[in-house]
Amino acid sequence: MDTCVRCGAALGVGRFCLNCGHRIGDPAPAEAAPPVTAPDPAPATAPDPVVLPVQAADPTAVAPATAPLGAPVEPVTMPDPVPAPRRPQSGSTADGSTVSESTWDPREELLPYEEVDGLEVDDPVPGRAWIFWVLGAVLLVGLVLVLLRVFATDEDDPAAVDPTTSESSTPADDASETSTEASEDEDGPTGVGKRIDLARAATFEVPGTAPPTTDFDGNLVAYEAVQMHDGDPSTTWRIAGDATAKVVTVTLGEPAVVDRVGLVNGYTKQVAGVDWYPNNRRILAVTWGFEDGTTVEQTFSENPTMQRLKVPPVQTSTVTITITSVTPPGSGNLGRDYTAISEVAITGRRAG
Repeated sequence: MDTCVRCGAALGVGRFCLNCGHRIGDPAPAEAAPPVTAPDPAPATAPDPVVLPVQAADPTAVAPATAPLGAPVEPVTMPDPVPAPRRPQSGSTADGSTVSESTWDPREELLPYEEVDGLEVDDPVPGRAWIFWVLGAVLLVGLVLVLLRVFATDEDDPAAVDPTTSESSTPADDASETSTEASEDEDGPTGVGKRIDLARAATFEVPGTAPPTTDFDGNLVAYEAVQMHDGDPSTTWRIAGDATAKVVTVTLGEPAVVDRVGLVNGYTKQVAGVDWYPNNRRILAVTWGFEDGTTVEQTFSENPTMQRLKVPPVQTSTVTITITSVTPPGSGNLGRDYTAISEVAITGRRAG
């Protein structure tokens, strides 16, 4: 059904006609009876009368009599116009049938149009709260690592270590060095001022020095004792052959309380794709001696880094390094029969 049975308008969306409100599917309402035109009366006498058609108000109305030509015409009362069809209401009709009351509401029936016109703004894309959780977790992990590093710093702890053990550490900062713990010397000296690398201002006396050589670039390379405390691990002191039992004597710039010692146990220079650390002898063990006669042994791994050892605090002006074990010379065409020390570290404070 495409048109309303009541008004003939095209049907749209909903259950009622948008033009007259008639419920779609209901039968057409009863219309008033069409007006009845009274039959023409028989002609009277000439001249011919003028007949005015009159619609009766109801089927029983009688048409007015005709008047002769030229006679005055009485006014004719027109019946009331037929009222426009109305939407049926609830109740009973004249024939006794019952008509239900219409409950048509345009706001409900035209709801699809209202929904289209009143669309809400889309909500933001959900599911991004996890980003904040991830950032929080990263910050928390970073804070934990910083705290662990701070509390792991053991610069002011004068505790000694087992003289038969040691651990390697990165060169430079004492805060990054590690060591195995042992008993504490509560009565040992403490020194004054900040902890510093005492080797930098010290004097080194060595049992011998290998002659200088020329590197692959044609540069002359020396192996003097001063290169053990210049802060550059790519330079080295070197002595020919097996240096077992050889002694290096370090004279400090002033008396100090020493609590850490260490060295880089080989020639760590790398140039032109050649690593000289395995091509020279590496030191495997030394004995550190101090002015009061105490000694501490340190062993090394074959690792080209600064390997430190915490020692019982001892006040001294000199430190001796006695080489007790070395590796065989390097093998192959680049192998060299030299024993080398690239850097020495002696850490402590000035004596009080």
